[in-house]
Amino acid sequence: MKIIAHRGDSAHFPENTPASWDGAYAAGAFAIETDIRLSSDGICVCAHDPDLDRLFGRCEQVSALPFAELMSLANAQGGRIAPAIEALSYAAAGKPVLLDIKDESGPALERLWQTIAESVPAPQRRRIWAGCHSLDAVRFFAGTDAVNILGFIPSPEDAVAFWAAGATIIRLWERDVSAERVAELRGLGADIWVTTGGPGTAFAGGDSAAANLRHLAKTGIGGVLVNDVKLAVDIMETMK
Repeated sequence: MKIIAHRGDSAHFPENTPASWDGAYAAGAFAIETDIRLSSDGICVCAHDPDLDRLFGRCEQVSALPFAELMSLANAQGGRIAPAIEALSYAAAGKPVLLDIKDESGPALERLWQTIAESVPAPQRRRIWAGCHSLDAVRFFAGTDAVNILGFIPSPEDAVAFWAAGATIIRLWERDVSAERVAELRGLGADIWVTTGGPGTAFAGGDSAAANLRHLAKTGIGGVLVNDVKLAVDIMETMK
């Protein structure tokens, strides 16, 4: 079961920062995951929330501020907003990167694809997973035929449609995992990754417990998105 670092190794470093990405790979993660939005002047940045309140105590939307102002933000914990090209530099170096695309408007998808094409050489683009929340986004990246596609499906009932549109990996929330559903999706040829914790569990998104990770591995899950990379890696080591 692959370990994907949710917003980087966010249990130990400020989320979506180079420190969290470096820490994730150093701890043994297969891939890093980061969130993609656009600044007001159309530059791709790494930010999970639509607004700046949780990390920086400001009420503005990320999309309302120009790139230069977003780059000037910092908090006492070392948090910042990184340019997407910093995350993509890992893919350019041959390391797997999952992009959780938060803005899937047509112009935003075009801008992200342009950023990928300009910053990652063609042979290394297969180290990128475009994480899509809509069928339109899946079809857009399927048309580029250059990156892998993961479907952040709105509900389990959407899994087959996302797979048919071109998503080779289906992401489930932990609450939606069952042996029957895993067998159905694997029967299609899809791999299944799971975001641990989140709605319907006792944990925040990306958090988990050792017993839960063991259960997911035994169920046949291909990858897990976790905040604590070391915890997940240690569990996988004990199961060998």
